[in-house]
Amino acid sequence: MLKKILPCFIVFACLLSCNSDTNKEPVTDVDVARAFIRNILDNKFDEAEKFLLKDETNQQYFERFRQTYNAQDKDKLEKYKAADITIYEITNVSDSITVVNYSNSYIKESKSKIKLVRISGKWLVDFQYTFSGNL
Repeated sequence: MLKKILPCFIVFACLLSCNSDTNKEPVTDVDVARAFIRNILDNKFDEAEKFLLKDETNQQYFERFRQTYNAQDKDKLEKYKAADITIYEITNVSDSITVVNYSNSYIKESKSKIKLVRISGKWLVDFQYTFSGNL
C-alpha cells in the first residue's frame, strides 16, 4: 500500500512546488508599476486596466492612449513587446503616493512617469499624472 501512496504523494508535491508565481497579483507599488507597464508594452490593455485608478479622467486618457498605441504599425508593436523596462527613479511622495520614472529598451531616450496611489490598501495607477505631471 505504501508503494502506491508514496509515488502519488511525490507527484502531488512536485505539482505544488511547480506552481508559477507569474500569475500572482502584484502587491507593492513598484510591482504594480512594472505589471502595468509590461502589460502596455505587450499590448494587453485589458490586463493593464485592472491596475488603473477608476475615474472618468483616467478612463479617457487610457482609452485615448490605447487607440494611439494600437494605431502604430505591427513591427513597432512587436519591438515594444520585446522591450525591457528600465526604472530610473522611484519617488515615495508619501506612504500612499509613489512616482516611477521609467523607459523601455526599445525607445530608451523617451522617459515617462507614472503615479501610483494606494487606496484601500491597493496600489493603482493614476494615469492622468503621466500627461499632466501634477501630484
